[in-house]
Amino acid sequence: MTLIARHYWLDRLVQLYAQGEGCYPLQMGLSDDHWLALSAHNTAPSDVVLRRTLMSELIASRKEERTQLADWLACHMLPGADPMHQIIASVSLAFNHLWQDLGLSSREELRELMTDCFPQLVEMNSENMRWKKFFYRQRCLQTEGEIICRSPSCDACCERQLCFDTY
Repeated sequence: MTLIARHYWLDRLVQLYAQGEGCYPLQMGLSDDHWLALSAHNTAPSDVVLRRTLMSELIASRKEERTQLADWLACHMLPGADPMHQIIASVSLAFNHLWQDLGLSSREELRELMTDCFPQLVEMNSENMRWKKFFYRQRCLQTEGEIICRSPSCDACCERQLCFDTY
């Protein structure tokens, strides 16, 4: 996908953030430098600022998890899609489906974003598993000696139908 398409997604997420959509932490979870580079300063309503502040506080204790997820995503990100890996990792720590926490209109729209910015992950997710579950499942499979998955096999898991979509 073109660099233009990847910039479209970054612009789209910044717009959703500015409108108070999704479940983002402050500054979309980005460092001050990345945040300033986006030129995304806006005045959000006080309830939106409060929600973002609370989200930032809730995920503060999960900084190492967020960093590891962002680093893993960066390994699968196309050039020119920076800082999408940081935004996706930050929002992945929220509580709803990833497409909802990003403020997107549908899971299909999230798949388009992933296809444009992380096509290798889309290919790896051939069974169309929910994205957050897919991220953590992949990380679990790559982690030696540490079992973080709820089931040793997705086929044996009682929640399988909740994680995968049929085509």
